[in-house]
Amino acid sequence: MTDSRQAIAIGGPPPELSGFPRWRLRPHASLRRAHGASLSPWWFSSDLSGRFDLVHPHGTCYLATDVMAALRERFGHELVDQGVVTFEAAASTRVSALELPAGRWLANVCHDDAGGYGITREVATCADYDIPQAWAAAFNAAGLAGIRYQTRFTTGPRPNAVALFDAAGQHDWPTDPSPENGVQACAEVGITVARQPLRREVRVQVPPTR
Repeated sequence: MTDSRQAIAIGGPPPELSGFPRWRLRPHASLRRAHGASLSPWWFSSDLSGRFDLVHPHGTCYLATDVMAALRERFGHELVDQGVVTFEAAASTRVSALELPAGRWLANVCHDDAGGYGITREVATCADYDIPQAWAAAFNAAGLAGIRYQTRFTTGPRPNAVALFDAAGQHDWPTDPSPENGVQACAEVGITVARQPLRREVRVQVPPTR
């Protein structure tokens, strides 16, 4: 064995994925999306900024199965590095509860049999997005409508997110009429928000004159 354990083990997808493990996402399954307050949660990204982005005219929408996973994926490095979220970031976030208009079959990369196709947990954790995007393109070409996976910035034994494939751009699907404010959502799941200082707590220092 000459390969270093410190090197990424996962490679590109195999040419045949017809037997890859699948999972049925039902239309009334409860999903969560943390997003900008002025933006629609039903945005399918195709600019390759996301882990499983497809190339236009196709796109990918990222959703979580719970509020914690949705928030941790939105705040990512900021939350990990600082241990808190700024008030501004939390206040500009909304958490929507969403349901799909129709069910779909997803690639289940967390299934025990998925490893037989050369995939590893790195598909959802590696910093090089070229590899997971290649897998996403292969799953899409194989007729699968998304990916069921475990998110990078959360822990736990169960899959907690889905990446859905569809036409790129915003979709006019039913949205949450009253999405939760990000500050309140963070408080509910135990994410610390660095509050804004009160005016009386701010001291303005005037530089001395010379």
